[in-house]
Amino acid sequence: MGPSAPLWMSMLYYLMCAATLLAGVVMLMKGTVRRWYSLAAVLAVPLLFLNNFHTIARVGVDEFGYWRQSLAEGQWWAWLSLALFLYIIWYWGLLVQRMGGEEKGEVRAWRKRQRWIWVWVVAVAPVIVYWVQHSDDQVVSSVRAYEPSEGRSANEPPGRIFFLYSHPFARDSYIVEMDGPHVRNLVTLQAVGVSQLSHGSSTKELLLWSDYAGRHVYRLNRDTWTLVDQETVSSPLSFASLEGEWEIRSLNQDVNTHKLEVRKGGKLLFSKRFPPYVLQVLRAEPHFYVFADVMEKEQGVLYVLDQRGSVVKEISLLTSFARSMAVFHDHLVIATKPRLTIVDPHSWRVTYWDMGREETQFDQLYVKGDTLWVSYVQRGKSGWLALNDQFKVMEKHELSSVYWEARFRGDYVYALFEPQEGDKADDAGEMNIFHLRTGQLAAKFAVPKQKHNLQTFHVMDEIQ
Repeated sequence: MGPSAPLWMSMLYYLMCAATLLAGVVMLMKGTVRRWYSLAAVLAVPLLFLNNFHTIARVGVDEFGYWRQSLAEGQWWAWLSLALFLYIIWYWGLLVQRMGGEEKGEVRAWRKRQRWIWVWVVAVAPVIVYWVQHSDDQVVSSVRAYEPSEGRSANEPPGRIFFLYSHPFARDSYIVEMDGPHVRNLVTLQAVGVSQLSHGSSTKELLLWSDYAGRHVYRLNRDTWTLVDQETVSSPLSFASLEGEWEIRSLNQDVNTHKLEVRKGGKLLFSKRFPPYVLQVLRAEPHFYVFADVMEKEQGVLYVLDQRGSVVKEISLLTSFARSMAVFHDHLVIATKPRLTIVDPHSWRVTYWDMGREETQFDQLYVKGDTLWVSYVQRGKSGWLALNDQFKVMEKHELSSVYWEARFRGDYVYALFEPQEGDKADDAGEMNIFHLRTGQLAAKFAVPKQKHNLQTFHVMDEIQ
């Protein structure tokens, strides 16, 4: 998307509305044209303004670009605004054609000319519809490639790191692909408000979606940076996962309902509604595990579903805010706060494991062999630890500050820290890569700033 709408366009919008309102009132009192035409125009102006107020009131957002994007998404208020806008244009054409037409002969001629006004409106409407429908065809608008970095050392972590930047209402988003401290690609996307980034059904795909604003799910080929698929969804997502032929996602329909959809090979297996807020879903045959957060109680509920979507078990938990789930030695483990939640699927017995500090938030889970690695955040510090099959601590690595986000990948821990100087810093954050078992720092580099805020990051292996 280009720059925001210029000031003259906004001024023209307000001037047109004010002029239409004034002209409509005058014509309504004078009766020069049919009064119901003028009454409709007088009502159309405040209705148009109120209908678009939530767009105009957004500071720093191109209201016209957002309106066009809403038209493309089929938002009813945007199409109502279009209808009102076309009526206002028609009304002005009506006034121009009617000026001076008081005598009967002129009135008769004006009525003939009026037909051309309708012809013009009918001709313009399909052009606008075509423009709207084709405004989102190209998701990847530009890819700026950089020279590949020199050969990495044997001790340098492998893989690629993708950083996602976006704004909830801005049309453009960015992905920065980095090879260690070196920027490999800077990708500009025509995607509104994407906030989540993960891998798709293959090692070459990235899955992008939003958990608060956007209404699209994008799949991008990270090798060619082309759009693999773009799907419009009815509501923002609270969870999305694409593993092979399995696709699981939860749609945040309203404040009372989330809808879970499970597909296999593109075919919908079942759709089921849950109370919010669905944070995590895990498929571990023969069950689907759904964690819903009861925010007002700071507790959670675990729903156990069979392959048809029927609830097998509903378990109330004393923990909340699930960040990830994993199966470890026939137990379901959920990273929650203030304790780790462990469920035995044979007896449905729930146990909790903690570190003796109430403010602990367990974060990411990573099963590697016979070891469960768990990252955590506490007040003023963070780190990761290793648990054996008896959930006893084998190793613990502690950091002196709190990371923003962390990921396990291979033999490394990727921890993203916020810049120390906040918004005044020259970078968007600092990436620290540690050896999983030794805790030694393997690499550290600054994450570059972009037009919008950094939302998240994802680590993937090299394309083979």
